[in-house]
Amino acid sequence: MAGGANLICFTTGRGSAYGCAPTPSLKLASNDDLARRQPEDIDFACGAVLDGSRTVDELGDELLTSMLETASGRRTRSELHGYGQNEFVPWALGLVT
Repeated sequence: MAGGANLICFTTGRGSAYGCAPTPSLKLASNDDLARRQPEDIDFACGAVLDGSRTVDELGDELLTSMLETASGRRTRSELHGYGQNEFVPWALGLVT
């Protein structure tokens, strides 16, 4: 974001709550279990590649479409929830888990 990004694709396998108020942030679930457990927090599920039901090319096309829609004004889950005011901490002091 500080280098000029105007869209962030944040991958997670644990379900980290993330948002970045200055720029839209698409949250990508790396597995279907996470996408099923946290549908209100995940913008795009990538697990179909792992189970073989979709190809990387197929999911890549869908992700590109989602990115273009987001860049064109569709709000992300983090924006809808109001996340992003406190996530950017460039020098976090102490243990980060």
